[in-house]
Amino acid sequence: MAKTKNTELQVPNGKHPIWPIYKFIIRCVHRHKPKIINLAGELTKESIVVANHSAMSGPPVLELYYPHTTCKWGAHEMFGNHKSRTDYLRDVLYIQKKHMKPGFITSAKAWIIGWLNPIAYKGMRNLPTYTDGRLGKTIKTSIKAIDQGYPVMIFPENSNEGYFDVLTEFFPGFVMLAQRYFVEKGKDIPVYPTYISVSKHILVIGEPIYCQDLVKQGMNRYQIANVFKDKVNELYFNYVKDAEVYYAKKDKKQK
Repeated sequence: MAKTKNTELQVPNGKHPIWPIYKFIIRCVHRHKPKIINLAGELTKESIVVANHSAMSGPPVLELYYPHTTCKWGAHEMFGNHKSRTDYLRDVLYIQKKHMKPGFITSAKAWIIGWLNPIAYKGMRNLPTYTDGRLGKTIKTSIKAIDQGYPVMIFPENSNEGYFDVLTEFFPGFVMLAQRYFVEKGKDIPVYPTYISVSKHILVIGEPIYCQDLVKQGMNRYQIANVFKDKVNELYFNYVKDAEVYYAKKDKKQK
């Protein structure tokens, strides 16, 4: 009898021979360390982090400056072959989400990044996420990652129309992960709402929210996801939107 191919996902170890060089380049590009506002106090590794994507720059900046090393969820198309990656970058990320004009420049950029991206995805410990039943594998592996000391960072915003400062919808995959962890481990682990602004150099980590507390209130996974969406937006309005004015006044008072 032929052996069935084992397609189970493994917790990524972040090892890639080129990743240290790639990471150094990312650090040079994003050389301004963001102001970190931690409203949560001591952060536990046994946790989930839900953050806005801040276009393409959010995940690598969070990789550099979030207090713990994390595993991250990423688009499954970016785990395919070079054509799959290039098509996704060109048609979805650049044209659909970032509203770039179709043409040679956009296609060439997608082709180049399509070659380089596996380095970043490997180094940043990314896991593929899906919109079908295969998401179960991602959740199973994410639980393993948490147990190995890696918080799982998820970017659940609906970015089909583009990336915006104020988020309109959260997909509930992270809620499914929190609920599955509770069922398997008996622990209601904290979920940290997080807002990253690459342009304003601010990272805000909100107070933890526990999904089971919301389940007890009768909420379903979509309602729970909406609570987190509102909380992340609240971080934006309170700490990021008028950051230049707020911190200028604060610094002036301290002088």
